[in-house]
Amino acid sequence: MGEVFAGRYELIDPIASGGMGTVWRVLDRTDGQLKAAKMLHQSDAAMLLRFVREQSLRIDHTHIVTPQSWAGVDDRVLFTMPLVAGGSVSMLLKKYGALPPRWIGRLVDQTLQALEAVHEAGIVHRDVKPGNLLLEPTGRGVPHLRLGDFGIAVPTDEARLTHVAMVIGTPGYMPPEQQHGADPHPSADIYALGMVTLELLTATKPPREPVPVEPTVLRTGDPAHDAVVDLIAAMTSYDPTARPTASRLRAHPALRLLLELPPDPADPISIDDVSPPLPERTGGTEPRATAPWPPPPSAPTPPPAMPPTMPPPPPTHAETVHQPVTAPSSAGVLAPVLLLVVGLLGLAVSGWLLLG
Repeated sequence: MGEVFAGRYELIDPIASGGMGTVWRVLDRTDGQLKAAKMLHQSDAAMLLRFVREQSLRIDHTHIVTPQSWAGVDDRVLFTMPLVAGGSVSMLLKKYGALPPRWIGRLVDQTLQALEAVHEAGIVHRDVKPGNLLLEPTGRGVPHLRLGDFGIAVPTDEARLTHVAMVIGTPGYMPPEQQHGADPHPSADIYALGMVTLELLTATKPPREPVPVEPTVLRTGDPAHDAVVDLIAAMTSYDPTARPTASRLRAHPALRLLLELPPDPADPISIDDVSPPLPERTGGTEPRATAPWPPPPSAPTPPPAMPPTMPPPPPTHAETVHQPVTAPSSAGVLAPVLLLVVGLLGLAVSGWLLLG
């Protein structure tokens, strides 16, 4: 059994680590469910404020990982979220390399749906990258993506938590204006998604320093491939005002073309459950299921009743030797004998006295 945090969350194993903390797989003992839990690395005021802010960003959307609950003990704090067990887009790229245009279209569209909800809530994510695009295990079916890790997300109408000269984000996915200290803006998330889309198409990580994307060298003449290039060009414009919003991109003709592509029977891509097996439980600890433990004892099964017209059979030797037999007490046998002997002696003495 692992450490039980705040008397509720059993830490099973770490599944990810980042600048804001470590993500654990935990068992919530209140409902018996496996969940993901982010635990804060350090407890300085700014870091803790970001942590609390992330926990408070509860956007209920099918393509967003929404925080559920939180707990704090001493100098540590964690909050839980649903466990997305299919890995991340980053893991998908490592396994399969460059993805087919049909897959890119699905993943981009679902990320745009998430960003649409985030931006409508007045929030900038600021860390859109393959590692933060999580996948449900759907096998060879339609992928289901969830945008996670709002650790450096910021509401556009709240005070910033960093100095102007400090740059927050992941190199390679930050737009050029963000590296020059521009205020957070939804267009920065669009640029980051454009760089993610370029990585999906080429299986190559973007350079750490932003460089202009040249669409011409990416085109092949294949309509589906070039539709992905059109999306990349629209999202990675150096002019942030020229980047379409998430809503406008979802209506982009190139994306509509990608979403209409039929499935390919030869497509080898499958999104499977990547969670490691649960550690073995030792005796005397609770199971990881929701059933009560230990289970209530079952009532003993009565022996079958004998037919009323037949007398019960005499016990056999085999039955008898396995039944407890009470040994007779030696004191219980000698007492009657002694009384009889005393009685006879008493009668003999009485008769001798009368006759004599």
